Amino acid sequence: MKLFLSRVIFVILPVMLCSVAGADENSESRNHFKVTAAKQNSRVDLPYRLPNDFPAPRKILRQHFPRTADQCCFKGGWGYDAGNAVEVLEFDPEINPKEKFDGVSLEYAFIDKRIREELIFSRRAGERFAGLGHKVIEQKLCRLNGVPYDFIKVQVIAYPEKEWNELKADWEAHDSYKNDPKGREANLKRKEAVKITYQTVFWFNIKNFFHG
Repeated sequence: MKLFLSRVIFVILPVMLCSVAGADENSESRNHFKVTAAKQNSRVDLPYRLPNDFPAPRKILRQHFPRTADQCCFKGGWGYDAGNAVEVLEFDPEINPKEKFDGVSLEYAFIDKRIREELIFSRRAGERFAGLGHKVIEQKLCRLNGVPYDFIKVQVIAYPEKEWNELKADWEAHDSYKNDPKGREANLKRKEAVKITYQTVFWFNIKNFFHG
């Protein structure tokens, strides 16, 4: 089953094995990456992490993404560090014990969903973000105590929902500024000014489907 391939852009990345001694990325995942909010020219501590009492992925993702509820083959935590890793299942007895899932596709699908949980679903109205995007900037295979993990670092781009909606409405009202280069430039500059970007990490326990 080629799951989510229509939504996933695969990036060919060098995959490296790291030793137990050299694979302790846990401290890195706890570091606060900095994000510049250009509009205010200030620095904001990110990445945002879901609260400790937030429901487990398996439960909440199936509620928030009902159209892909039968594809949320995850156990474990939210993947902020190895101890809280997401366990990706190749076969899921609860969903379909006879269907084999594509573990790599599930990883990429989870990345998208967790970002949406962090920046939309877990936030109050007026504090949400829109125009979300991300790209993988690092990926490596690690073995910790004999267990294989996929460590993936991504860069996230987002915009405050209010400003995003205003910019979108302005863009559409002026027909994408097709005949107004200066207006187009001004809209894009305003968009760039409110953009936030930061890096965050994902730990996946892949013992269920990795056979290398």
